[in-house]
This record gives sequence, C-alpha cells and structure tokens, in this order.
Amino acid sequence: MKLIRQKLERFEDKRKDPDDKRKKISWAVFSYCNEITDDEYRKSFKADVGTSENEFWNIAPKIIIQ
Repeated sequence: MKLIRQKLERFEDKRKDPDDKRKKISWAVFSYCNEITDDEYRKSFKADVGTSENEFWNIAPKIIIQ
C-alpha cells in the first residue's frame, strides 16, 4: 500500500506529550491518501516545542509505503 501526503490537518505549537505529560511538544497531523483506493488516513508527528508548521512539512514523509 502506497500512501501519499495530502495536507496538514492540525497543528499545535505547545501541547502535552502523550508519552510524558510533564513535557511540552509541537504536534502536527497530516492526511494521507491511498494511491489506488483514495481512502484517507491520518498520521501524527511530534517535535520539540517551537517547531514551525513549515518544518513539519519536512518531517512528514511525502510517501509512506506499508
């Protein structure tokens, strides 16, 4: 299955880390579309606090192959 990145769905600059509630992180969710069936999937990514939306476009891969 080949998933292609579509758009940034949600972005939060400061959010509690779900793995460690004491820490703050930047968090973004991207939508991905299946190349064949057009089904939509979403994947979240996290980075250090202060990471901008533009930097998340470099963090999130353009294509995910599963």
